[in-house]
Amino acid sequence: MFGLRKKCAYCGMRIAKGAEIIKEVRFPGGIGTRRRAFCSEEHAAAYEKEVQTVKLRRGGGCCG
Repeated sequence: MFGLRKKCAYCGMRIAKGAEIIKEVRFPGGIGTRRRAFCSEEHAAAYEKEVQTVKLRRGGGCCG
């Protein structure tokens, strides 16, 4: 397990150092984008498509 750096944001598989694909993607429940590591371009595209289908929910507090 030497040289393993990150996990894929879509499937959770460990990615060898230097082999990861870094993308700026939106994430559920957040504003803006964040850098995430993926093991392939297909997983990056699937993650972006999945995030677009998630509906944002408002909180149950006094302001939401």
